Amino acid sequence: MGGAQWIVGTTLALVIARRSRLYAGAGAAPRRIAWLALLVFIIAGVAVLVSLIAEQRDQSSLQLPRYATMSWRVRTVQVLSLIGWLLTVVAALWNGVLGVALRRRTAIQELKRRTDRVRDYRTPPSSPRA
Repeated sequence: MGGAQWIVGTTLALVIARRSRLYAGAGAAPRRIAWLALLVFIIAGVAVLVSLIAEQRDQSSLQLPRYATMSWRVRTVQVLSLIGWLLTVVAALWNGVLGVALRRRTAIQELKRRTDRVRDYRTPPSSPRA
């Protein structure tokens, strides 16, 4: 479950960062948030790798410190994933708002263009005055 969550979160953060480029300057903030979410997911991935390496260590060698116990490592990855997902959701919602605004502006421009074209078609040409 954690691996799938990490892969989907990382992929979604990358898609959001790329999608926010369509909105030029307005998309800069959600792009930064998406990159921050990606960074958090990468840190969570590193935490998973470190915990796997710690699990492979010989159990009879050294006693792991209290902060390296399994429950602490699991909780750390869960918290990092939660932070990553919250940042991803914020960036996705922001991108959605920008997308709706862009579609609205495009629809208004298209309506104005069609209205002008119909008006120009129905308006008779003016006769030149001499």
